[in-house]
Amino acid sequence: MPQVVMLLLHLEGVSFIQWLQTTFSDFADVLLFLTRMGDPRHAFLVYFPLALVFSRSVGLRALLVAIISEWTNLILKWMLHGERPFWWIKDPEIFEEGKAPHLEQYSLTCETGPGSPSGHCMVTAAVLWVVASGLMSDLSAAPSNSWKRNPVIRAAPWLVYSLILTAAGVSRLFIATHFPHQVVFGTAVGVLIGYMFNRVQVQSFRPRMCVALSAGLAVSAMGLYGILLHLFRVDPSWSIQKAMQWCANPDWVHLGTTPFFSIARDSGSSLGLAVALHSILPQVGTRTHNPLDTSSHEGKASGVSTVGFILFLLSLTLSTEYWVLPQDPQVLLYSLVFIKSGFLTVAVISLVTGFRKMIQKKQKNW
Repeated sequence: MPQVVMLLLHLEGVSFIQWLQTTFSDFADVLLFLTRMGDPRHAFLVYFPLALVFSRSVGLRALLVAIISEWTNLILKWMLHGERPFWWIKDPEIFEEGKAPHLEQYSLTCETGPGSPSGHCMVTAAVLWVVASGLMSDLSAAPSNSWKRNPVIRAAPWLVYSLILTAAGVSRLFIATHFPHQVVFGTAVGVLIGYMFNRVQVQSFRPRMCVALSAGLAVSAMGLYGILLHLFRVDPSWSIQKAMQWCANPDWVHLGTTPFFSIARDSGSSLGLAVALHSILPQVGTRTHNPLDTSSHEGKASGVSTVGFILFLLSLTLSTEYWVLPQDPQVLLYSLVFIKSGFLTVAVISLVTGFRKMIQKKQKNW
């Protein structure tokens, strides 16, 4: 019975993907851009740094949620063994040769991990839940006569949140890398994780807690990998061969989409957070300050400085994606990803902390 249900979900999913590809074929470039922005790596490279600039607590929480949601996604992928549309339609046990439905493939289609649940939707939903909740808290704390209490303004964070998740989900379906039920499932779990961790005060963590988290993420993932491989005789890396076999262009298959790449990033980021909690954040006072508060002359000056700093910070974080890392041996690749992720986390927290101190010092001298 479950096999029949999954077969129906897959068949209906393929039909829906075909409709999307036919209907929105003229918007392929836009949808590819949207799927790039929904990539889990942008939770670490864009959303975490941006949130940290405006709120230390929200930024650190966004980082923690990115780590937890990506790790949870990996565990679920290994356990659920989900197919991806672009290779499922090639299965000779499903369709006879020459009778398989046609799905267009794009440069971002050929991801190597299992398909369920959608990591893009799950991580984006979790991290942006924290960000949207932080914005809502700021709006709720405004005076009753402030423009921030306008009902339209107060509804904006959740409206934008919903639009982003919808756009991310549609883009994943359009490029035939997920079935609809995988997108819905990933979004739902992401919302749940964001909700569960939304009150966590990461700055109160002891550094050794994050060291334990870093080790726990890696050990638990490797442990599950070993259990599946040796006890249940299931190769968790089965999907890599599928992607390589059925991708229309071998150059579209990247090791950056493998589960172990994600684990290295999560574990490294956790260790970087531990270093920051030990060496950087204890030097920072508890006083909160919004660098874009333009209610005064000095506030306007700091607002201009903040925009420039954000552009610099994002150019720095995004430039790390152009670092060329050796693809072989894979152990070296994942080790370097671990180191890079830890370094980047420390660098972002250091730079943002230094910038906020500079702004506060300038405003004291006005």
